[in-house]
Amino acid sequence: MQVIRDNLYLCSDCTVVACNGSHGADIEPEQLQRTETGLANLGNVVPDFDSETEDGLLTFSSIPCSVCGSHLAGYRARFAVLGE
Repeated sequence: MQVIRDNLYLCSDCTVVACNGSHGADIEPEQLQRTETGLANLGNVVPDFDSETEDGLLTFSSIPCSVCGSHLAGYRARFAVLGE
């Protein structure tokens, strides 16, 4: 496998779903639908950040989420897509 797309930044809601396969209780149904659809469209999304050094983590950013498209400022985590 190789990286076929990188520098994707996900909002906190999408990061939780991408990393855990589930969501927090406070996520709205519409947001969950956007997240699940966006992740399915991207394919094999993998984390590309280091929580210990904070490389690939933005604590406050208005970069649009690569999964749900949210423009709300907040946490962003870097991901990549692997494929053949």
